[in-house]
Amino acid sequence: MPSPTLRRAVRSPALRRIAVVVLLVLLYQGWLSVQAVGKAAPGVGANPDERGRFPVDVVLDFPPERYHVLELQKHGRVAGTDGTVVHLRGVSPAGVDALAREYWIESLQPGSAR
Repeated sequence: MPSPTLRRAVRSPALRRIAVVVLLVLLYQGWLSVQAVGKAAPGVGANPDERGRFPVDVVLDFPPERYHVLELQKHGRVAGTDGTVVHLRGVSPAGVDALAREYWIESLQPGSAR
């Protein structure tokens, strides 16, 4: 039998709201993880440099704006853009994982070492 304190806590509207917010955050993080699977094409990271970093072409569904370029700079050096593709250099394996979790990124392709 649950204690009276536990029963009171379960009935608390504030705790229920907190539980709903925590559940929504967990569901959103789960969705980001699921949609990240398969976003990186085969060959991404196949030719790392001496530091273990490599070029990646980030494909978007739209021309990138300043916000997107600044966000991508967190994971590598921007070497330029071609329409809806942003060319990044010096991306780490952890950077590829983080990029794949961004919902606005369509795919990650192997970059060319320009």
